[in-house]
Amino acid sequence: MTRLYVVSCAQTILDKEGVFQGSNAHRLSREGIKHARLLSKRLGAERIDSFYSSPWEGAFHTGSILAARHRRGVIRIEDLQEMDYGKWTGKAVEDLEKSDPETLISWQFEPHKHRMPGGETVGEVQERVVRTLDSILSVERGNGVCVVTHPIPVKAAMCHFMKDDLSLIWLTSRQESTTLNIIDFENDEARPMEVGSLEHLEEKVAT
Repeated sequence: MTRLYVVSCAQTILDKEGVFQGSNAHRLSREGIKHARLLSKRLGAERIDSFYSSPWEGAFHTGSILAARHRRGVIRIEDLQEMDYGKWTGKAVEDLEKSDPETLISWQFEPHKHRMPGGETVGEVQERVVRTLDSILSVERGNGVCVVTHPIPVKAAMCHFMKDDLSLIWLTSRQESTTLNIIDFENDEARPMEVGSLEHLEEKVAT
């Protein structure tokens, strides 16, 4: 059996500001680092043989915190990066409400039909991320594998594994800072075991 751990990048400095982020200035906040350390503790007893991440700094940093407990390195893969937001990159939602309200409404209510101005569609994100995960799984058969990427790629991938239509992407589990998803594969069939788990952050609240 192969077990895949799909993790959303820990909170970045710009996440709180609702900014459509690009690869520049993609750094974890103090809270994000705490979240990653708590998830690392939760995954400490799991058998994880390999770690992969988006090339963006925040995702790589998240993966490095998780991998350190297992004494492993992290392999960066270009196609695990966040959605290409095109001309929206670096802009906040509140700015777009004023400058591009109609397109923003399209993104909010029909995400499966929406193309980012000069960027990607959710379908294109799903295609590249699922293709990349399939490639990783083909060389990691029988292993535990952790992949750290970003909220939209995670949501798109989980729609694929849960057999949900992309039109339902906003109705699926939230994929915020260090959200954990666990999928088991036997005979090339995906079996989601945990979806949208933030159990490790509950420990922080309790202490």
